[in-house]
Amino acid sequence: MSFREKSAWIALIAYGVVFGGYFYNLWQGWDARYAAGLSLGLMVGAVVMLVIITVGLTIVATFFNPRAANAPADERETLIELKAERIASYTLSVGVVCLIGALLMGWSGILVANLLLAAMVISEIVKALAQIAHFRTGV
Repeated sequence: MSFREKSAWIALIAYGVVFGGYFYNLWQGWDARYAAGLSLGLMVGAVVMLVIITVGLTIVATFFNPRAANAPADERETLIELKAERIASYTLSVGVVCLIGALLMGWSGILVANLLLAAMVISEIVKALAQIAHFRTGV
């Protein structure tokens, strides 16, 4: 497994664990009157945890193979990254367009902001999954 595939696995795990917990806690404690404060507090905690988990796992992966971590990306890895980024951008675009429509229909701004965050997280998870799939299939 290449270092960049390990990085995609790290991103998948980190986003899944951190924002899975974020959205679960937000859903459990949602109250329209306190939604902004709850969202902000959970968001700060989620970002801090995302950084800690991602940096920690990347350091562990680098420790086991330091040469691969410092090697420049080859053509195949660059192509895989670009293909995955394209798929993720389509995913994010669909989410943003749908949520703009929801905002125009009168949905709560705090709710739409959290759903926009969910769209961003989903696009990052899709990107990681696409990278892993491309690495596994040899594209």
